[in-house]
Amino acid sequence: MKFTEDDLLFKDWIKKIKEFGKTEFITVHHSEGEFNLGYTAGIYCALIPQKQLSNILLKYEWDLRRGNGRPGYIFSYKNEKEIAKYYRFGDRNGIEPLVHYRSFPDGVRYLEISEEFRHYFDLQEIRNDINSSKFITFDDDGDEVVVAVISNKELKIKLSFIKEFLAVKKMYLAIYFDVMRFSDNLLSEIQIDKTDKIVTENNLIYSLSLRDYSTEKFRIQSWLMGKKIIEPLKKFSPTIFDKPLQQFTSFIIGIDENGENIFYTCNEEELSDFFDKNIGLPNYLTPIFFKKDVLSKYYNNPHKYLVHDGMVERKGFWSLFIDNNHPSYVSVFLGDLGKLSYKEQLYWKHYNVYYEGGISHTSFERNIEAKFSDPELPDLYFKMKLNLFTEKWRSKFGWDLFKPLAKEDMHYLESLHIPSADNQKEFDEQILSITKIMIDSLNEKKLINEMNNQAKDFKSIDKLNAFLENKNITIPPMIKFFRNLQTLRSTSVAHRKSTKNRDYKKALEYFKLNDKGFDEIFSNILIKSIWSLNSLEKKLLTDQSNTKI
Repeated sequence: MKFTEDDLLFKDWIKKIKEFGKTEFITVHHSEGEFNLGYTAGIYCALIPQKQLSNILLKYEWDLRRGNGRPGYIFSYKNEKEIAKYYRFGDRNGIEPLVHYRSFPDGVRYLEISEEFRHYFDLQEIRNDINSSKFITFDDDGDEVVVAVISNKELKIKLSFIKEFLAVKKMYLAIYFDVMRFSDNLLSEIQIDKTDKIVTENNLIYSLSLRDYSTEKFRIQSWLMGKKIIEPLKKFSPTIFDKPLQQFTSFIIGIDENGENIFYTCNEEELSDFFDKNIGLPNYLTPIFFKKDVLSKYYNNPHKYLVHDGMVERKGFWSLFIDNNHPSYVSVFLGDLGKLSYKEQLYWKHYNVYYEGGISHTSFERNIEAKFSDPELPDLYFKMKLNLFTEKWRSKFGWDLFKPLAKEDMHYLESLHIPSADNQKEFDEQILSITKIMIDSLNEKKLINEMNNQAKDFKSIDKLNAFLENKNITIPPMIKFFRNLQTLRSTSVAHRKSTKNRDYKKALEYFKLNDKGFDEIFSNILIKSIWSLNSLEKKLLTDQSNTKI
């Protein structure tokens, strides 16, 4: 193998080494190349006690080798008696490994990050295989933060986490490097002088050697070895709550005489209340209004978020009281917005609008008058009604008319909502959801059992109709609605839309798909679903006589 002068002087590696500690991630273990191919390179690291730093920088050699730093004994003799003293990292010098290189007689090798580091940041390991994994944590919003990545023989750790860990332990991190290059030409051929020098710079020391080398394959050896010191955070002061200073953005609270928006902070400390705090300033309970689209992120990620009647939450992390019963907007009290992270505040601010009206009737009764109040909007009311209906049905019959959704399908119910007026994709998704909840979930097996296995060859809606007729009950509008809903899903969502399809044209006419916006159409579907539940409840779950509807 032939190398250029720059290669043999390691100009590429020296440049890379000087960048250690200046990028988002820092390499703390790396191994590549083979001696027979004329190139080897290795990176390792160690935690250095503060009192050792000056001595460490006097020599370029590594202070800790791969595979060392394990628990062990140091033996000594006193009065002809052997004394064994246990050391957590096998030595009394206080140097600790951040990375453990594990190697076993059966050939298995892999990397481990210090247990203390993993536990301090409460890292979760996501492993692909024994030599490939990542370690993550979560920020205040519940978003995944990648802290470390192991890929084959390389380990990178996020610099900010390393520097905090160093500050906590009051230690430094030494990044060691050892690189060799072998060339099959002579020094004289490329007109380079022999080199043997030690270079010391700020927090960096390395040895660079370039010499003749006599083997059958190679004639020149170039060797770079040294260490770079990474310092801890200079200003680090843990607090009892271990939280950084909160940031606050501002939201629209009104308009001025020129029609311009007036903004004010959501910082609770700068808001008034009803107990003489900050008299004259905007109140904590000032309603701030947002476009309905603000909830799209939460509806579209049901594995992370839940939107309830009056609340949105990031599962396991935070919750926010909202008024989602307003027909046109979502509103949140100004002070409550300040409880979100700054990143989440900025997300909400993007949808912030001015609105002269007030909060919904439901929100007013709940939050101002402290009354119990049912939700107003069809999507929220449907979820409440379905839950109450299921409890009543189960109490009377001992089984569920609508089978509970599997865990993998719960998102259909959790993310059910009224789509925007012109979003076909969103509308199709909601049609799929309501059909999954109301029709696909019909408990066909129990319906058949109630009829002594009659109608077992019927389809689900026909089974329900037969079950009702078996009890001398008929609800033709509900059955017609269910059939059209099933048709809409089958001809519009599950397959290509075609106005030539006779069934699709019937559903088109039934739901007036060409005359209204998707929001109004789906609201009507939800209202019909609620009416269906009410009808079933009236006919089967009350003491009223069976009559046709």
